[in-house]
Amino acid sequence: MSNQEYLTTILGKFGVSDQEIILIMIEQGIDPNSPISGKADTVVLKTAIHAQLPLMLAGVQDVSEGGYSIKWNLDGIKAWYSALAGELGLPDLLTPVPTVTGVKPW
Repeated sequence: MSNQEYLTTILGKFGVSDQEIILIMIEQGIDPNSPISGKADTVVLKTAIHAQLPLMLAGVQDVSEGGYSIKWNLDGIKAWYSALAGELGLPDLLTPVPTVTGVKPW
């Protein structure tokens, strides 16, 4: 399996297009045709997804035109991204950190 096939398999289920997957690989300096030879390669690909996905989602919107529509499963992507961040030990950039305000000390 190549890097592009791996990313297409992982991200395709969320509606991420082939062009967006190619963009991830370009931005992260990943050769689309290199074969995956083990876990170290998948960690590199997952880290690339972690780095690029928040940037991609910033401008995402569902599109409908003339009976054709493209819909993103944003809740699914965010849940998966959160799990991915935990797996990699990296911050979850899509889930806001709750803050407590207006609390007065005793």
